[in-house]
Amino acid sequence: MASLGGVALVTGAGSGIGRHLCEAYARAGCRAIALADLNANGIKETAALLKANGPNVQLLEIEVDVASEASVRNMVSKTVECFGSIDYAVNAAGVSTPTRLPTAEYPLGEYDRLLNINARSILLCMQEEVRAMQKQAPTCTPGVRRSTLRQQRGSIINIASVTGLAALQNVMPYNVSKHAVIGLTKSAAIDHSQDQIRINAVCPGMTETPMVQARQALVDQGKTSNWAVQGNGLQRLALPEEIADVCVFLSGCGASYMTGASVVVDAGHLAALRYEPGLSRSAVL
Repeated sequence: MASLGGVALVTGAGSGIGRHLCEAYARAGCRAIALADLNANGIKETAALLKANGPNVQLLEIEVDVASEASVRNMVSKTVECFGSIDYAVNAAGVSTPTRLPTAEYPLGEYDRLLNINARSILLCMQEEVRAMQKQAPTCTPGVRRSTLRQQRGSIINIASVTGLAALQNVMPYNVSKHAVIGLTKSAAIDHSQDQIRINAVCPGMTETPMVQARQALVDQGKTSNWAVQGNGLQRLALPEEIADVCVFLSGCGASYMTGASVVVDAGHLAALRYEPGLSRSAVL
């Protein structure tokens, strides 16, 4: 894989997929990474991990509330002020829902909360990231053939989910929020392709992150089936670095003809059409 160079901005960098994204960008040769998260301690842990592993990369720690327009604007302006550009942005911040109810019984407050954090935040981040990228000169990842045709001003990746393409039972707000991420991605990709800004979504299957630890505890206790593992071809959860590696590929000009795509990374779970019937209200995603 060619070295990316350039500057990456990652939201949700304090844990899970976001943390592994920062590690992947460092390994891929980014000269600088902005680590953005609401959890200041998580950002510090990610920064310490990157420094301990040795890549020569500049780091900027930014505490951000992705649901706040002012906070997102500050995040992007600080990154550009510090590093001069944003070449790659991954919007990975998001939450699940602790409530498990059928759609007709879901409280509207929980619906509004998830749409605000998981979907509206993607719009806020993309708007600011695109505005910054529009001011940048087109460049191409080092070593890519026919680089003049394949230049870009920037690449944006939104972390969606397989639940943006299919619905998991009794988590309606999460399903809707991830469907919205895919719709936002497609709309922005079409609107800004003439700006030479590529925008794609990555749709992970169940991944080994803190967000799914509660569910795994129930599996271990025999209180729910291990459908997330049994339903895919590899018979295991995804490693967060497997999701990160796909994002690194989409970032560079090796993926120059990809925009508006929703890339599924789920070991064939959706392709197999397997699911857990009768998922209880108490089951955890």
